[in-house]
Amino acid sequence: MHNQINDQGFLARPRWLDEEPLPRDLLDRFLTKLEKGQRLSLRITPRTAPQLYDFQNEDVKYLWALVKSLDKEFHIFNIKIARTKPNQEVYEDAQIYFVPEQEELVRHWLNRPALDPYALVWQDELAKMKEQFEDYGQALFEKMVRVPEQGPERTLRAFARMGKELQRPVTLRALSARCFWGDSKFLDRSEDLVRALFPSVAHNLLPRPILMAVHLPQKIEQILFIENQDTFIALAQRNLTGCALVYSAGFRGSALRIRDTGNALFSYLNPMQHEEALRQFQTWWFNENGGATEPVKCFFWGDLDFAGMAILKALRQTFPDIKAWQPGYQPLLERLRDGWGHAQDSSGKSLQKDPDLTGCEYSDLQLLPAMRETETFIDQEAVNVMEVELRS
Repeated sequence: MHNQINDQGFLARPRWLDEEPLPRDLLDRFLTKLEKGQRLSLRITPRTAPQLYDFQNEDVKYLWALVKSLDKEFHIFNIKIARTKPNQEVYEDAQIYFVPEQEELVRHWLNRPALDPYALVWQDELAKMKEQFEDYGQALFEKMVRVPEQGPERTLRAFARMGKELQRPVTLRALSARCFWGDSKFLDRSEDLVRALFPSVAHNLLPRPILMAVHLPQKIEQILFIENQDTFIALAQRNLTGCALVYSAGFRGSALRIRDTGNALFSYLNPMQHEEALRQFQTWWFNENGGATEPVKCFFWGDLDFAGMAILKALRQTFPDIKAWQPGYQPLLERLRDGWGHAQDSSGKSLQKDPDLTGCEYSDLQLLPAMRETETFIDQEAVNVMEVELRS
């Protein structure tokens, strides 16, 4: 096909670009990736291209042909087809790569000029302030931070204020609140950026300890992580012999550095009653003197759903010997098989992802298969803790 050149010297915009949203949306998405400095690739999935998975629509093959034409005829994309199974469409999991040299053409087609007023002001103000940063603002040049309601100048001045605050020890949350308009969470994903801007004082950035509640027995024989608060309190009141309880509150117990001194703080329900157990617990947790003098078994009990299994999988990165706690999970499993579970798309669980394998034999061979087979979940509060028979 011979494509015409318009008066501005560009390939003429194809008429179907106005009629079909899919190819236009893909082009628009790549321009956004360019502006954010992201990788110029995209995989075809039901989420990225839902129109291609609407098989009741007779135009699916036509839509894919239009996407392919952006590769074969206009050379805007490079498309790599993935290996597909016999019943899959040829485009499933195909990888699309944008050709950067075609940015100007695509901007012309979509009437989306490259002018970015925020970026222009950001670069101008950063040049004026660069000496206030130890790296002369290089990290902020490479990673522009958009805060439209504050504007580029105020945002950069907020970053510059960090140099003064970092002259003394401070947590990332406190630093954020003091510099960024009282917002303690502004820097939550920007610790590396802070360290790059002020490397000589980055040692004053204090780790934020994770707070965890613990119930101790008279002597510790096993340690049980509990996902949900109600179950933790109920088991603590039952005071299981030899079983220390840790309220992990979801993923909090899975932090990779949580076993390093200073990265975890504990609130004990009964510290004065069992001082020897307290010393035993802390020795085991922080692996002091090679760990506890006696072996301590470690377990996790949470909801019988994919998120609960994902927590177990994450905990095993920090506590390699931890396993699913059968005394708690077995009654949940029996209820699930008896039809007492709830559907995955209820209670806000539709986005939970199957963790595939956790590394725990009981979970991988019994719990996860049962959930996949029944397509249902059940929360740990469904079990009355008085039913639980303690066994290892």
